[in-house]
Amino acid sequence: MKYVIKGETLFDGNNILNANSVLIEDGIIKEVGNNIKSDDVREYKGAFIMPGMIDSHIHLTGAKSGNLIMESLIEDPNIKLLATIPWLNKILKAGFTTVRDCGGTNAIYLRNAIKNGYLTGPDIIAAGKPLSQTFGHGEFSHTIPIKWNEDRGMSEICDGTEGCIKGARTVLRQGADFIKIFSTGGVLSQSDRPDQEQFTVEEIRAIVNEARKSGTYVAAHAHGDQGVKNAVISGVKSIEHATMASDETLKLMAEKNVSLTPTLSIQELLFKYGREIGVNSWGLEKITNVIDGIKQVLPKAKNLGINILCGTDLGFETGKDIDIGKNWNELILMTKYGNMNAIEALRSATGNVNNIGIHRGRLSIGYKADVLIINGEPSENISDIAKIDHVYLGGNEVF
Repeated sequence: MKYVIKGETLFDGNNILNANSVLIEDGIIKEVGNNIKSDDVREYKGAFIMPGMIDSHIHLTGAKSGNLIMESLIEDPNIKLLATIPWLNKILKAGFTTVRDCGGTNAIYLRNAIKNGYLTGPDIIAAGKPLSQTFGHGEFSHTIPIKWNEDRGMSEICDGTEGCIKGARTVLRQGADFIKIFSTGGVLSQSDRPDQEQFTVEEIRAIVNEARKSGTYVAAHAHGDQGVKNAVISGVKSIEHATMASDETLKLMAEKNVSLTPTLSIQELLFKYGREIGVNSWGLEKITNVIDGIKQVLPKAKNLGINILCGTDLGFETGKDIDIGKNWNELILMTKYGNMNAIEALRSATGNVNNIGIHRGRLSIGYKADVLIINGEPSENISDIAKIDHVYLGGNEVF
């Protein structure tokens, strides 16, 4: 199958090009230029053409509320897996053709089903079970038995370097594409705090080494400064959140080319609607410091040249203005809180993912033909990112 997509403005995942056409053959981009000739030219007059977007931090849980503990314990995991299937269409329709699931067993099954053609959905890069220490963020409840946390897929509990090596090998054996760890406490876990460091440097280095041997990398949930620093010096590839990172630690991230996923959507959601959507009391108590922190950190990170990724951290449906299927809100929040212009926000959801080894988000020769047709100018008005008319996934028009 060979055809040309032609529009008005073309954003290649990095810059606006002096071009208006993309030649696609067998699902791969073969040429980018002006007025490319073909027997099949699909012209979208006045349209903004850009790569499919990537949500670099999502959780395909199938959950329906912010009370993740209760849902995990009382809902059948198989039903929750099935409940996630409609999310795939919503995410695609929102213009996200790839997602990086940062913790949960559903993503591995969904990824495999999509690859085998049983389902239509975005490409899924899956972490599987995240790694957590005992009394860590991976135990959302610190009062229920640890085994329940593990059995329900919340995390793989490991302690000490030997335990962490085994934990890393376990999740890789289960099909993880990369490894997700918790190097600090968090908001939705019961008894720890976001500023508290978790895992030692030696433990994190052991996990990073296991990932390296398997040709992959580690992403670290980290709010508090020391936990961020521990993860960075241990060799992780991306930091998720970094809401309390110091100037010194941010400079270290820049030096070591560690990416940042600020996850503004989940923080804004919990701050605005947490009580209404059933978030536990401990989450409500902790969210204010976290959201205030990221508003200070993100502009500094941008100014230091840190590679910033678009990741929503959404893991349940809400029916609110921030929700699965409205993942593009993350870009709007980046311009609102991060001192980022529209082009910088667009890069975070497209070309920037190449920094962590995801070969997506570019309208360039050799890239998979994931293409969006937008009835607007999101490079000038980022809110236009919601005006998606057509979505091509691997060269096939899915919306």
